Amino acid sequence: MNKATLRRKADKLLQDYIRLKHKGELCWVCGERYITCGHHFIPVSNSTATRYYIKNLIPICKNCHFKVHSQPHLVEPVLCFKLGEEWYNDLMETKKFGGIKTNTQWYQTQYNILEALYKELNNG
Repeated sequence: MNKATLRRKADKLLQDYIRLKHKGELCWVCGERYITCGHHFIPVSNSTATRYYIKNLIPICKNCHFKVHSQPHLVEPVLCFKLGEEWYNDLMETKKFGGIKTNTQWYQTQYNILEALYKELNNG
């Protein structure tokens, strides 16, 4: 399997994991609608190290996901306040390792980790 295919599979599995983990929960931003996806607080374009870092994925609804990309200044402070300084500092530390060289093996490892987490949730 090539790198792009593995990346797509890992990205999909990450979203499936977030939906399963937070099934039946309300959006962490609005608290009104059910969670439909995980939003990367630190965008994938800014740090490879946080692409599959679970703490970087914020469970939100479709409406808030649109809002966070169109008006981040309205959503990001809410998330930072809710999740706290320790969470934010942890993300910033992890982001420092953002220049990870990705290859097929790296994506396969990330996929395997996500698959184990997903199976653990699904069977638990």
